[in-house]
Amino acid sequence: MARSIATNRTVDLSELLDFVRPRRHLLLATTRRDGRPQVSPVSGGIDGQGRIVVSTYPGRAKTRNAERDARVSVLVLS
Repeated sequence: MARSIATNRTVDLSELLDFVRPRRHLLLATTRRDGRPQVSPVSGGIDGQGRIVVSTYPGRAKTRNAERDARVSVLVLS
């Protein structure tokens, strides 16, 4: 995928996966129990089914937050 500036261009899933696949640095946003956001730098990638996967440890706040409330956001750093 050629480099470009931010646009409002629509991309399909294969283009999105092509963009994300070589990148490993992500920011994971979760919600704390009290409703405040928590943003954590994480490593990640794409699994064989085309899903974004994140590397973390059980018991971490981001893990507990995501288990409690699955509404998370991921920012892929480029």
